[in-house]
Amino acid sequence: MLRCSLFLIAGLCVTLSGCHDGPLYALKHANPYFVREWKKDEALGVTDFQRRKELELLVRTVPAMPPEERTQWLVHLNKIMANDPSSDMRHLAVRATEAIQGEAALTLVEEALTDESLKVRMAACDVLGNRPEPQAAELLAKTAGESTNADVRQAALRSIARHRGQLVSDSLKLALADRDPAIRLTAIESLEEVTGEKLGNDPEVWVAYLEGRQATPDNGSITDRLKDLF
Repeated sequence: MLRCSLFLIAGLCVTLSGCHDGPLYALKHANPYFVREWKKDEALGVTDFQRRKELELLVRTVPAMPPEERTQWLVHLNKIMANDPSSDMRHLAVRATEAIQGEAALTLVEEALTDESLKVRMAACDVLGNRPEPQAAELLAKTAGESTNADVRQAALRSIARHRGQLVSDSLKLALADRDPAIRLTAIESLEEVTGEKLGNDPEVWVAYLEGRQATPDNGSITDRLKDLF
């Protein structure tokens, strides 16, 4: 059984990364620790542990690469997103894309928004929050409004706060009317970040503020305010 599993791992490596001569495997030379750890397993092929460590290294090193080298890596990251059964590997591929500019990189992150893994979808939201393209904010606004998963919606609402503009305000204003109190609270926290204002946790106060109407900050619950009158 063990031997069968090892062959399956080795076969998967050949399919996804070219095994020993694959692009990710070559990164091991950047860190002697990897070489020591892998000596026992090299004869059996590249393991999932190896591939994950290599991709983690890539995530850390991509920001320091020249732009043309980053673009070259995008080809391999797309292959991982399209073929790798490991959600951990796809998650790391999305993370590595954050420092790669251009439409192709943004497309990869957009596709990750529909990944079957919650971890991958949430990572895509986080990455979009750090990308400069206007389309990044548009994708976050769409995800915040249309996703059926509350965790993903909250991730999108938190990330969109790193952008600025009317689209951001409109998206957060829409979330203030959501039936889920956790969504409303996340929208308020993001509005605080965007506006620099502290208006409390009453959505109606925030809506009034966004519409340019007089807004009275929520200084506590209704019960607390009634107590102050007696």
